[in-house]
Amino acid sequence: METKKIKHYTDTSLGFPVQLSDVTLVKVRDEWVPKVDYPRVTIKVLQVLSHLARPLTGQEIRFLRLHFELTQAEFAAKFGISNVAVHKWEKRGSQPTGMQWSTEKDLRLFIQSKLSSDPKAVGKLYEELTERPAAGGRKGIKSEGLVAA
Repeated sequence: METKKIKHYTDTSLGFPVQLSDVTLVKVRDEWVPKVDYPRVTIKVLQVLSHLARPLTGQEIRFLRLHFELTQAEFAAKFGISNVAVHKWEKRGSQPTGMQWSTEKDLRLFIQSKLSSDPKAVGKLYEELTERPAAGGRKGIKSEGLVAA
């Protein structure tokens, strides 16, 4: 089996661009295909999303909802919002959702609670998120890809 390694690879299989480093490509039927451990990448992406310095995008919200196997109605109920809000956020695509910071903070804490059984990890993220400015300058930022190296 023929392989080669590339320094940077942009994967879009999660519904938004994720930058991967040092990816091995395998030649399958004359086509180069990335050899990626997607469960590991997914966990890393979840970690990155929970700590991201910028607002979450519609694509990222959709990824999170689907990853946790929630319908739009279930997702809405979990975070005390309407299904219409979830639908609008997801339709934003690569643009920030514009959701209230308190809701986004709850979502990020939810992600962390699913990743770690250590309450200290959730508490640490809570402190980190609480220190951030609420909504200043949050609109109009376009996602250019997530780095999950």
